[in-house]
Amino acid sequence: MKLWVLAAAISLGLAQQPGKPPNVSGSANGNSPHVTNPASAGQKSDASLTSAGSTVPVSASSAISSGQANNLSYEQYDIQTKLTWFAEALAVVAALQLLTLLWQGFAIRKMLGGITRQAHEIEHQSSVMDRQLTIMEEQLSALKDTASAASSSAAAAKESVDLIASKERARLRIELHPFYLNFHAPSAGSFTIQHQGSTDAFVLNSRAAIYVSQSREPDPSVGEGKPLPIPSVIGAKDPVVVAQDVLHVFTEEEIEDIRQLKSFVHFAGFVRYKDVFDGEHETRFNRVWSIAKMNHMDQEPFTYWEHCGGSDENIES
Repeated sequence: MKLWVLAAAISLGLAQQPGKPPNVSGSANGNSPHVTNPASAGQKSDASLTSAGSTVPVSASSAISSGQANNLSYEQYDIQTKLTWFAEALAVVAALQLLTLLWQGFAIRKMLGGITRQAHEIEHQSSVMDRQLTIMEEQLSALKDTASAASSSAAAAKESVDLIASKERARLRIELHPFYLNFHAPSAGSFTIQHQGSTDAFVLNSRAAIYVSQSREPDPSVGEGKPLPIPSVIGAKDPVVVAQDVLHVFTEEEIEDIRQLKSFVHFAGFVRYKDVFDGEHETRFNRVWSIAKMNHMDQEPFTYWEHCGGSDENIES
C-alpha cells in the first residue's frame, strides 16, 4: 500500500510542472510586424509613388505566413505536452511495475523460505517417524517372540494337564457275561461295568436291550433300550457293577431257529458318564450271540458274543 501511495505522489509532482509555450515575435504587444519593400539599396522610388503619406503597409501574404507559424508553434507545444505526459505516465507505470516485481520477488523469497523450513521440518519428522517405526518393528518382533513363548508354555501346560487328566480320570469298560438259552425260564443277558482310574465317574445315562432279530445286523427299531438300575457314582472303591436285561421265555421252535442261525440274539447298551475334570465320555457296546461249529467236551456247542454294527456302536471314549 505504501508503494502505491509513493508512486501516486511522484506522478502528481511531475504533473504540476507545465511546459512553457515558445516566444513568438510581436505577440506580446499585439502589433503586427512591418516589412519594408525589398527594393535594392540606393534605388530611388518613382516620384509619383513617393508622395507624402503614401507609405507601403504589410502585405497580405506576410500576415498569413505569420499566423500559420503561430498555429504551428502551438500544435508543436500541444504535441510536446502530450508526449511529456505520456512519457511521465510510462515512467510511473514502469516504476509501479518495478515496485510490484520487487514486492512479488520479496513475497516469493519469503514463501520459498517458509517452504524450505517446512521441507526441513517434514524431513525431520520423517526421520523421527522412521526411527519410531524401527522401534515399533523391534517391539513387535519382541512381542511375537513373547507370544510364541507364551503359546508354547500354554501348550506344554495344557499337555501336562491333559496327561494328568488322562492318567487320573475314570474309565468305564463293559464286559458281557456268557449267555445261555433257557427252555422253561427267561434268558438273561448280563454284563459287568468295570471302573478304572483313581477318580470317580458320574453316570449321566445308561440303557441296555437284549432282543431277537431275523437279521445278524442290529435292528434300529429297537432303540436304545431300557434304563439300567446302576449307581449314579461309580468310584475306585466299588469298581464293579453288574447290570442285565432279560428275554422272554423261548419256545422250542424259537430256540431251534436260533441254533439253525435263522434268528439271532442281540445285546446292545451304553453308559454315558462325566469325570472329575468335567469331561464327558461314553462306553457303548453292540453284540450278536454266535454259535461256533466246535463243541465243548460235553458236546454242547461253543457260543460267544461277537461284535456287530459299526465302529461307533462299539466305543470306549
